[in-house]
Amino acid sequence: MKKTTKILTLGILFLFVFTLQLSAQKCKFDTNTIDPITNEVKKKNKVFINNYNGTNKPLGEIGFEKINENYFLVSRNVIYGQLTKEILPKNEPFKMKLSNGEIVTVYSQEECIPVEQIVQSIETSYIRKFDIDVATLRKIAENPPTFIHANLGSRVYEREISSKIGQKIANAAACILQ
Repeated sequence: MKKTTKILTLGILFLFVFTLQLSAQKCKFDTNTIDPITNEVKKKNKVFINNYNGTNKPLGEIGFEKINENYFLVSRNVIYGQLTKEILPKNEPFKMKLSNGEIVTVYSQEECIPVEQIVQSIETSYIRKFDIDVATLRKIAENPPTFIHANLGSRVYEREISSKIGQKIANAAACILQ
């Protein structure tokens, strides 16, 4: 083999390894613990969907949680400007349209009682947990969400998801699978 061919081969190999290093995803978790009593491994991450912008639109947040080998999608929505006592029933659907056009639906584990507080303004928070399987998480990881739909009692939370936020959600799904 010629010297230039060897150098070219080594250069391509170096470039390949360097590219893999750059594309390797660094996962950050909001929680990454082992319960000292139950020895359960708990990991959580979250992505902000939108921020409160001076309207009555709720703040949205979506995250994923892993407890041992069980996976969950966690949704948090905040309604500003009024208190609402609407309890959300068990088995409420949460739908995401993925970039490949597929719709994935997960269902809430239990009824959700709103948390109401006054912090510079009045707000009502809904935090719900949904069972999600590995196959659905993989779909989300491979096809970032483009739209989200959830019922909040008599209100509907619908958001078009930017490609940047959709990719963050896909990365969070991929990370929770690791």
